[in-house]
Amino acid sequence: MVSFLSSKPRRKNDRQPPSIALRAGIIGGMAVLLFAVLIFRIWFLQILSGDQYVAMAEDNRTRFILEEAPRGIIYDRNKVPLVENRAGLAVTVFPPALKNPEQELAELSQIIGVPIEEINRQLELHKEDTYRSVVIKKDITPEMKSFLIERIPLYFPGVDIKKFPLRDYPNGTEAAHVLGHVGQIDEQELAEPRYEGYKAGDEIGKNGVEFQFDKYLKGIDGGREVEVDAEGRPKSDVSSIKPQPGNNVVLTIDSNLQKATEEALGWGIDLAHQKKYPANAAAAVVMNPQTGEVLAMASVPTYDPKVWVGGMSDAAYQQLTQEGANDPLLNRAMSGQYPPGSTFKVITALAGLQDGIISQLSDFTCTGVWDVLSQPFKCWGTHGDVDLKKAIVMSCDTYFYNVGYRFYKANSLGMQNWARQLGLGRETGIDLPGEEVGRIPDPEWKARVGETEVDKMWMPGNSINFSIGQGDILTTPLQMASVYSTIANGGRQVKPHVGLRVEDQVTGKASASLQPEDAMQLPISSDNLRAIQEGLAGATAPGTTVGDTWVGFNTPVSGKTGTAQVSGKADYAWYAAYAPSNNPQVVVIILIEQGGGGGSVAAPTARRVLEAIFPQPPAPATGG
Repeated sequence: MVSFLSSKPRRKNDRQPPSIALRAGIIGGMAVLLFAVLIFRIWFLQILSGDQYVAMAEDNRTRFILEEAPRGIIYDRNKVPLVENRAGLAVTVFPPALKNPEQELAELSQIIGVPIEEINRQLELHKEDTYRSVVIKKDITPEMKSFLIERIPLYFPGVDIKKFPLRDYPNGTEAAHVLGHVGQIDEQELAEPRYEGYKAGDEIGKNGVEFQFDKYLKGIDGGREVEVDAEGRPKSDVSSIKPQPGNNVVLTIDSNLQKATEEALGWGIDLAHQKKYPANAAAAVVMNPQTGEVLAMASVPTYDPKVWVGGMSDAAYQQLTQEGANDPLLNRAMSGQYPPGSTFKVITALAGLQDGIISQLSDFTCTGVWDVLSQPFKCWGTHGDVDLKKAIVMSCDTYFYNVGYRFYKANSLGMQNWARQLGLGRETGIDLPGEEVGRIPDPEWKARVGETEVDKMWMPGNSINFSIGQGDILTTPLQMASVYSTIANGGRQVKPHVGLRVEDQVTGKASASLQPEDAMQLPISSDNLRAIQEGLAGATAPGTTVGDTWVGFNTPVSGKTGTAQVSGKADYAWYAAYAPSNNPQVVVIILIEQGGGGGSVAAPTARRVLEAIFPQPPAPATGG
């Protein structure tokens, strides 16, 4: 019987089970595949990507040291420097060289006084510039430099100190609001079309002339590519690009006149204090009425632009913006908005003449109180029978009440229309940022902003108040300079400007003109304009609202006082003048907040400005 359970012994060369053979085959195949991948990778790295990795290796042993280009110099009209550059020192960080970034940056923060959050923010902004050093602190002191140099090799291997061009202001606070300041570009600004081509860390103009003409003032940065050792220390230069300095900008500002104007405003505030007025701020504009060139623009209180050099501290910024500082950063000359008071009366007069509401012979009787309506309106004096010229000379409110009421009864917006034609309620177009437009109230505006049905109505009193520059009207000193320039030069509307020309910093040759287009002639009757001019010339005589301000001043001056009422505050003092009366070369606008009377405070302040332009002979000595 055959047993199916028995079997013969196996021979050594018998075949292996299929499962073992399969495993061996798979393992062998994988080995071959892995070997093939390795060979391909070696071929790819050495043949196809060799150049790329050679370049990366080169980058790993080189560093690009940026050399910032100095900005252009800002000059006054006589080539007196208003803003220059000086050599400064900056602390930089090269992130790849930091051995213990968190600890080293924290310690560096304590030494240089820059918050760690700000350091990290700067590094984050420059994270794409892998091989560039990042400026962390500008304008360090010599003591800080010495302290760091001793510790950098051991404790801060990724930190360095380099030269850095910084802005310098040789005249201190002079023209600070006009000049502006520079600062590091931020992420929001980088996204603006204006800054296309700029990069993180660039210094740009933040205000004033620095902002307006940044494209001319900013240079083209250069730098050096240097070979470094394993510790990141420079060994030798590989290549270099020389930075190109920015172009210079020449302004219309006269430095001597700017200084005299600022000193005059300080004097005017002191004068107001002597008269028991709480004056605490002021503004002035001095302009050529023929060209629109701004010769001086001043605002008090002011600030020292050097506080921005190297970066402003939080404490310094809080000091400038705290309650009680009275907005020293505000350029009151073009951004302060005020009721113009009686300086506006020339517009009311011109509108009345042009629109036929009055004639040059129209007269009204001033008894000191105008009581045509249920609400009486007071005049500052009692002037009897008043015609147009006498109304301007004596600044008679009653006369202009009548003109305003006639406009109201005629359902006419002639005063508003002529105010806008003369430049109020809109930008003058000056080549500086931050200009405010003021406000010209009319029935449409009142209907829009009024809270009750009565508030929304344009009443007779609105036209009457408007006629003397009171009520809801707001203007800027710069706008009033434009108005009086148009009156002075025969009806030509010039555009105020501070830019004169651009010059190459190397050759000194003019490369661009910054002067605006020609002036526009307004459709004003020469006879009507002459009547206004004659009234302004007579308003500077002794016994008028300016008292004896112009006695002994040999250059003929035309001018108008203004005393504006502001709710809850003392009166604001205005004075608008041009000289010489027969050939106007300069317009002067003075505003002193809470300075009291325009004739007693603002007019004498204007005289001090004009004395700097037209020097007067000394008064004769009196014998004993």
